[in-house]
Amino acid sequence: PFPTPNSQLPTPNSPFPTPHSQLNLVVGLPDRCHRRRPDWVRVAINGRMVKLPELEQTILSAFHRTLPRDRYPICLLNLTISPDQINWNRNPAKSEIYLNEIGYWQEQITTAIDKALRISSANFKESVQTTRVSKILKAAEAKGGYHVNPENTPEHNNTLHSLKAIAQLSNTYIVVEHPNGMWLVEQHIAHERVLYEQICDNWQLVPIEPGIILYQLSAAQVLQLQRIGLDIEPFGEQLWAIRTIPAPLQQREDRADAILELSWGGDLQVAQVAVACRSAIRNGTPMTMPEMQTLLNQWQRTRNPRTCPHGRPIYLSLEEPALARFFRRNWVIGKSHGI
Repeated sequence: PFPTPNSQLPTPNSPFPTPHSQLNLVVGLPDRCHRRRPDWVRVAINGRMVKLPELEQTILSAFHRTLPRDRYPICLLNLTISPDQINWNRNPAKSEIYLNEIGYWQEQITTAIDKALRISSANFKESVQTTRVSKILKAAEAKGGYHVNPENTPEHNNTLHSLKAIAQLSNTYIVVEHPNGMWLVEQHIAHERVLYEQICDNWQLVPIEPGIILYQLSAAQVLQLQRIGLDIEPFGEQLWAIRTIPAPLQQREDRADAILELSWGGDLQVAQVAVACRSAIRNGTPMTMPEMQTLLNQWQRTRNPRTCPHGRPIYLSLEEPALARFFRRNWVIGKSHGI
């Protein structure tokens, strides 16, 4: 879990009229913790817990494709706003409200969660954050409620951090040195996250000649390929010709298998995940030092670098304080002071 920095609103160019508004979040990092139910997606207005479905859905959407299937985030939100921005006439018990400028707040919440999920100098020391917020959650579970008590933390640094590839382990993990310790980054899912975001930003279908011939497709499979935009036409008895394919599959030898996989169902986003997974560097593939460093740099720039689109954690963090404790560097043995 990681508490986001306080967001003083509005920004200089913001149209929102309230000068003393504030947004505070505590989020569970998707590679560290999540829930079986959305019971820890909570919204408070001026310290009072309320039901606000529009903002709850915004929070769930912000974590989409960062969590495992059928898992939900931990996110506690408190908005400090002027009372005249609140309409309490949504529910007789006053537990569910309307909020003026709802679109503005949805945008601000999405931006705040996006910043919290990035790998930045503000959240490098994750073990400290995890301990603090775990205590908050335990106390809240016991009391059955939650009160937001924000802390001031430094603003996120959007620049690239000093991640240095130093080795490859088992042709699967990139050993990474960073200012606060060491990470192990799994190369396949790190590359999958990079490709997935590139594909989402620029989904492109390209013509292919000769076409890919598939045999004995069901009507549902044909409809599915048409639904995600592929150009498919009959090519004979129980034969179908695929004339366009996703650009990342163009040079792959297994593109026929990939198209067949896409035909089994799911929306466009599911197809994009499948294409990214199949196109990513396979575990077991040797990589040169420049290739590993390039992948690290690309991975750092992604919007959600902590997990792959399936929700798997991408890196294991070994922080310097933990290493020091393990190797007992605080011990003084004989005259080995400072060693």
